[in-house]
Amino acid sequence: MKLKFTRLFLVALALYATGCSKDDFSEADAIAAQKELLTLKYQHEMDLETLKQKGANALQQLINTAALQQLKLNDSLARTSAVAAAKQDYSVAVTDVVTNAPVADAEVIVSSEGKLFSTKTSAQGIATFSSLYLFPTSTFLITKTGYAATQIMRKDITLGTAKLWNTAELSNEISGTLYIDTDLTNSTPEKVGGNVLVTASTSVPNGFSGTYSVQFPTYTTATGTYSLKLPAAPGGYALSFAQIEADQKLYVYGTEDTDASLMPFQLPYMASVKTYFNVNSYGVNIPSIISPIYLKFPKDKLGRELYMQVNGNYNSTAYLSSIADGYQIERLNVSSYNYYNGMYYDLNQSTFDANTKLDVSVIDITGNIIKSQPLLSATTNSSGKLQITSSVEGGYGYVHLRRDAAGRIVANAKGVISKATVYDSSQNLYVLTYTSNLNFTTNLSTGLNYLLPNKGDKRIVNFYYGAGESRVKKVY
Repeated sequence: MKLKFTRLFLVALALYATGCSKDDFSEADAIAAQKELLTLKYQHEMDLETLKQKGANALQQLINTAALQQLKLNDSLARTSAVAAAKQDYSVAVTDVVTNAPVADAEVIVSSEGKLFSTKTSAQGIATFSSLYLFPTSTFLITKTGYAATQIMRKDITLGTAKLWNTAELSNEISGTLYIDTDLTNSTPEKVGGNVLVTASTSVPNGFSGTYSVQFPTYTTATGTYSLKLPAAPGGYALSFAQIEADQKLYVYGTEDTDASLMPFQLPYMASVKTYFNVNSYGVNIPSIISPIYLKFPKDKLGRELYMQVNGNYNSTAYLSSIADGYQIERLNVSSYNYYNGMYYDLNQSTFDANTKLDVSVIDITGNIIKSQPLLSATTNSSGKLQITSSVEGGYGYVHLRRDAAGRIVANAKGVISKATVYDSSQNLYVLTYTSNLNFTTNLSTGLNYLLPNKGDKRIVNFYYGAGESRVKKVY
């Protein structure tokens, strides 16, 4: 602003100076000087008006700010008055969830107006608070060493006591052994081994309404045993068990990786398949393989080795006699078409050399029945088909004890068998009879919920993973 006044002074001075020398200052110069003077005057008036507007705006802003502060003050005073009027005294009763006895020296904490307030329960299990501003859903947190923490809302403290659960007195116990069938080829289940997670969980009431859950985990020992040390609980314990992944050994006709339709030109065999196990969950397929004994024929014209079951049926039977170290074959009655893996096979589909003797051997897929290999034979007809004949020893069918060119039974032809079933004790006759599946499992279901309401309660419970819930591949 000072600069503009200076410029006005200089213009006036110039007019005065030029007016004194008419020869040097023309009329055009005078007009130009007057225009500049008018422009400066207009700008000066505009600046003054701007200052007035800024002052008015600043004054209005001060007025608005003061009004807002007054409103806030009034609201704060009203709220403070309402809070003060709503403040009350509160009492929280705390009892043992099992015995219902008062719990003394429990710490009770609650939040009010942004601050935490804490006190201890009395010998009668009562915690008192004075002049607190609380909402219906404001929560009292109750804790005590050796107890599971609990909570209760303000709206519920007049309806019931807050419940604390003593978890330090582990006087109760659930223990036992976990069994699993990772080997279906034997008749007894295996033990799961170590580091399998076992968990007992229970729900405990925390007051008039609501519950909370507490879990007690443990791990099995190397021998598959578990032991859960637990406090007495008002409700039952539910047990849960970790899933186990393990290779399972079993007899199969085939898997999805092989061609099970090759029967009867392929023996059942022992396989190991990755399996998933869960307690009380038995969803896997268990192949039904009854007979461990098979008669093996030489390769036919198509290069296939034919296998025929010996299973104790009338038309698929070997008769034996008892000897000092086991049993020996006396005659055979194998005269029916081969029944294999749920289907009949017509033996006429296999063609061999015509009018010849075929050496037949005995296969034991378990490896624990044949002590000394019997020597057997079969005969083909003029078409190369297996032929039913009768033997001197009273046998009938496709297969008999092997004989030499003179018709005598060859040495050691009867073999030695370790196991047989009585057929006729008066004639010292036994048969190879098999009725049980070579795949054996113990799929037992056991309850998972147990009550331990009193101190010192103990339960011994064994659980079974059985044959498994699922496998990574199908078996047949």
